[in-house]
Amino acid sequence: MRFFLFIILIILSFGCIRNNKVPKDVIPQNQMRKIMWDLMRADAYVTDFIMKDSIRDKKAESAKLYEKIFEIHATTQETFKKSLAFYQSRPDLFKVVSDSLRVDEKKSQQYPEEKKPQIIDTTLKKMKLNKKLIEKKP
Repeated sequence: MRFFLFIILIILSFGCIRNNKVPKDVIPQNQMRKIMWDLMRADAYVTDFIMKDSIRDKKAESAKLYEKIFEIHATTQETFKKSLAFYQSRPDLFKVVSDSLRVDEKKSQQYPEEKKPQIIDTTLKKMKLNKKLIEKKP
């Protein structure tokens, strides 16, 4: 009886182990992240610029941009949808992709701040210098 219990325990433990390998017909995580980042930026472009133009159709413009993005990344919409479904069924792998998207977003938000020239307020600078001079007087 113990032997059968041991065999069942081993079978259950091996059955619970998930394989972290991505199938060959699914887009790799790094490339998936890049595609999703480009799609998010395309959505932001449509929302910020094209929605202001009442003549243009939001869905048609989004579809055009999506097709260009898929063409740039050498994939198709069907492959992307299949890959997205795979990653959504595997939260452990999808978390890696979504976390890297958050990092990319933070980097893109910080980039313009680093490149902005610092404007020195001469009035404030003079006030600080005057304050230091007043503090030094006995």
